[in-house]
Amino acid sequence: MSNVEIEKICDKYNITNYTINDDGSIDVNNSVYLDYYELTELPLKFNKVTGNFDCSRNSLTSLEGSPESVAGKFYCEYNKLTSLEGSPES
Repeated sequence: MSNVEIEKICDKYNITNYTINDDGSIDVNNSVYLDYYELTELPLKFNKVTGNFDCSRNSLTSLEGSPESVAGKFYCEYNKLTSLEGSPES
């Protein structure tokens, strides 16, 4: 995915204060709110999030793309998950 595509997705989901890493993942110096978007998968690959990460109330079947670390709280309730594989390490 190109940086331009990543920037468009960030704009669409109101993700601000981010850095695009060489591997295409993003670090977000803020909270990320992806709740209530009816997502079936996360739109980006997240690395570090300094605030909260909320992907609840969607139709996610996987947490692939979730941040490696979240400094705040991680919310993923009310999805179609069968496991927490891919959830943050810290």
